[in-house]
Amino acid sequence: MLSIHEHASLEEASVELLEFALAPSNWTAALANGAAVVPAQDVQNQRRVGPLRIYAVVEVTPSLEVFLRVAFRAPGLTPVKAADHLELFLEQRLPLTPNTEWQVEVDERRWIHFVRRYASPRLQA
Repeated sequence: MLSIHEHASLEEASVELLEFALAPSNWTAALANGAAVVPAQDVQNQRRVGPLRIYAVVEVTPSLEVFLRVAFRAPGLTPVKAADHLELFLEQRLPLTPNTEWQVEVDERRWIHFVRRYASPRLQA
């Protein structure tokens, strides 16, 4: 059984997890029905910092759109606190910039997901 890698800090987890998730060979196909990916099923894309669990993946939709999904889960975690974690998590590799739009959703397992387009829309002929 695979276990989730544990790190001492969010920054340390970010370096390792983003390097793995952003590599094109590790991108995954998004679900065709538009449902959110369930992080519990994929431990390769997860890291742990104390009680905080982090999930990051690049998803390719059937229409070839590419999205970055970062999710957090911890006891008592709120979307506002998760947004603070997102900022720290992305700081070194993909710093947040003004007017960057993220979709936020909370699933039934209390994962707080942040999703945004990772690559520009595909070209139309």
